[in-house]
Amino acid sequence: MANAETNKLSITGKITLTSVVLQAIVVTVLECLVIYYHVTCVSLFKLNEQGQGISEADLIYHAIFILALFFQIVLAVDSIMNNNTIQLISLVIFNLLSLVYAGIQLYQHRILEDIGLNNAEFKFSDVDDYPTAAYAIEYFRSKMRPLEYVIIGIVAGFSVYLALVSFKLSIEFGWKNYRTYSADLRIRKAYILLSILQTLIKVDVFFVGAYAIQLIPSQKIGYSSSIAETVLIFVCGTLLLLMAWFSVSHELKFVLIIVINCLVFSLIYFVWKLIKVNMKPKEGVDPYVFTRKFLTFFLSVTTLLIITTIIYASLCFRNMIRNIYVFTLFGAAGMEGGEEEEDISNDRRQSALVRIFESKKDSANRQSMINTHIRDRRESRLSLD
Repeated sequence: MANAETNKLSITGKITLTSVVLQAIVVTVLECLVIYYHVTCVSLFKLNEQGQGISEADLIYHAIFILALFFQIVLAVDSIMNNNTIQLISLVIFNLLSLVYAGIQLYQHRILEDIGLNNAEFKFSDVDDYPTAAYAIEYFRSKMRPLEYVIIGIVAGFSVYLALVSFKLSIEFGWKNYRTYSADLRIRKAYILLSILQTLIKVDVFFVGAYAIQLIPSQKIGYSSSIAETVLIFVCGTLLLLMAWFSVSHELKFVLIIVINCLVFSLIYFVWKLIKVNMKPKEGVDPYVFTRKFLTFFLSVTTLLIITTIIYASLCFRNMIRNIYVFTLFGAAGMEGGEEEEDISNDRRQSALVRIFESKKDSANRQSMINTHIRDRRESRLSLD
């Protein structure tokens, strides 16, 4: 159990958490209004299968955006409660990615209006409300477009604000982490690597899950004839990322090396998918013509995240091979003795200390053998002289 001083949030921390929650609530309300107008507009038309797929994809993108807002709350709470500077930086970057996403979402709506609805049969009969299909589309466009611009403006302004408060928080966190890991420079470097890897795994969870969700209307739009790919990504992705988190939080090097190899194979899939999505067919129907920008955005970010995860997982694995352990010996940042020590497994700590001692003992023995060999050679040369 952490002591009261450790868990006490600073004023900046409270303001940051409140701001992130308020942004999520306000933007979610605006997104729900956009969804309401979207559904109402689509209900006036009889869409073909392709139009239904575009409409479903559009709704899925709204849902992903709302999930991203609440995922930011999770990142903010976790980073502030655990004094995690790395995760705080990732929160700022994630918010900037949300801004890019909001811009692409605006483009996706235009596709629905220009292609999905214009090729559909107008079935509304009350001429007093909506005399023609063009009038209905223009009416709902005038309702949705201002809301979408407001959303982009809020996310853009909040990105600047979040960067400023995060900078101030990072100074606070830096001192708390220094008190825990300042004794050994190797430990501090290993802690930074582990923190980066943990943050990458959390962000991986969101982007892999969001990509899999986008494949739900794949049969209607024409990506694939089955949902097997979607199910495999959900199941395999979840299991792999759970293994990754477990291996890092418990510093299990053999589980981590399995995760690294699985990530390499998953990287092959995502690179192949990124190429496939952006290869326009020479003839026939292009199934990705309406969703190429969104899929490219998620595939590109996910591919970059997986590459970075592999790199940092390999660096953490190297540290474990060298018997450099952080969480096993010191626990989380900000733990300063007392009851907190009970939260760390004594058996694991003792085991890690034994491994470190044996490693140092082996190094000392090797150095002693080298010194003995050098001394013997010197003595033999002296005797020859």
